[in-house]
This record gives sequence, structure tokens and C-alpha cells, in this order.
Amino acid sequence: MDALEFSTLVENGRLPDHVARKVGAAIRQFTGKRIVISVREAKRGRSLAQNALLWSCVYPPIVAAFREAGNMVDAQDVHEFLKQRVGRLRQVIVCPKTGEVMMGPGSTRRLSKTEMTDYIHNVVAWAAEVLDLEIQLPV
Repeated sequence: MDALEFSTLVENGRLPDHVARKVGAAIRQFTGKRIVISVREAKRGRSLAQNALLWSCVYPPIVAAFREAGNMVDAQDVHEFLKQRVGRLRQVIVCPKTGEVMMGPGSTRRLSKTEMTDYIHNVVAWAAEVLDLEIQLPV
């Protein structure tokens, strides 16, 4: 069974009754099994407009600059490079067989709107400093 998620507003430290009933029903489905319960604050993820801005306005001039320097890269290559280099977006991955802790690439998909705005501005600043590119963002 896939993970179940319930998004709700907590008032006075309590779940609304209808949500508490749903959570209880979901837990009963796992009787006799070990489960993981995780609670986190719901944050609005990056918007489609922010993502479109990144891919249509920010990455193309960077790809062009890399290609002019003789690097055969595409926008996906630049995206992966900048996520790690500028965004420092990484996630911890644990090898199930050995228990080895490794670092894998992170994702802009998990960024909040504010974090995505910061990432975009950091990429633009990096391009200005390192590549001498002036990327104009729409107002």
C-alpha cells in the first residue's frame, strides 16, 4: 500500500474529528504490522510558473555559455550540475544491504515557493559571477 497523507489544519493541538477518524481507519488497516508515522508542517511547493521560469529563462543562456566553451551539455545536465553546485540540493540515501550512508542528488520539486525563489536568484547570481552572464528575470 502506498503512503497515506492527510493534510489538515491543527487547532488547539487537535485534529478535526473527521480527519482523526480517517487517520484511525488508516492505522487499523495495518493491524499487526510495524508502521512509520511522520508529522510535518505542510508547505506550498514551488509553483509551475517558477519551474517554467527556470527552464525557459534561466537555464538556456547557461546551456549556451557552456556549449560555447566546448561542453556538450543540455538543459538537464545544467539542471543536475546547478542543483548540486549552487543549490546544494542533496538527499541522504542509505543502502539497504550495507547500511552505507550516501549522498544523492536532491530535487527542486521538494522546494517551497520561497526556497525556489532563492534557488533561482542564486543561480542567476552564480551565472553572473562565474560565467559573466546577465540573466534578466521577468518582473
